[in-house]
Amino acid sequence: MDSKLSFSDHITEKVNKAHSILGIIKRNLQHVDKVAFVLLYKALVRSHLEYANIVLSSYKQYLIEVVEKVQKRVTKLVHDLI
Repeated sequence: MDSKLSFSDHITEKVNKAHSILGIIKRNLQHVDKVAFVLLYKALVRSHLEYANIVLSSYKQYLIEVVEKVQKRVTKLVHDLI
């Protein structure tokens, strides 16, 4: 929470961490199957998004869209694995 009583810094930090972990998974595990990718996503990325999501309940729309952007990226990556 910052001086304006906003959680935007916290949410941005968690989303950036999720993006970086997702990038690491994508770069290092290019030949991984769909099941293994989903397990890695659930273990490493989703936990950060859920931690940010606790704060998001009925908060600012642009912050919700930032979190959903990570989820859309994951959906595209899983679709590419098929």
